[in-house]
Amino acid sequence: MAISDAVVANFTIIYLLVIVAMKAYGLAVGQSFSGACVLISSTAVVAAILVASLTWDVSRKATHALLSARDHHGHEMCRGGICWHGVAVKSPASQVRFRLPHHHNNA
Repeated sequence: MAISDAVVANFTIIYLLVIVAMKAYGLAVGQSFSGACVLISSTAVVAAILVASLTWDVSRKATHALLSARDHHGHEMCRGGICWHGVAVKSPASQVRFRLPHHHNNA
């Protein structure tokens, strides 16, 4: 499961935890935050968490795609419409040439 999927699945819980953390911080420092301040701040924090998790997932998938493309590209060689899958570029098998025998018609 991707991190962003887990964040979206637990969106309400994360939102409530941020609100509780803000209220606890307000009690610890002896300050009371207004409802609008708590709503705006908690929404901004949850949005930042969601954007960060989406960015992480996309960058991880892009890195995986680039690495797998690089690894796969080195093991495939195509010449003249024939692709050699899993054959190294300098392998003798990739140098095989097929020639049809010359047929002489003695009529």
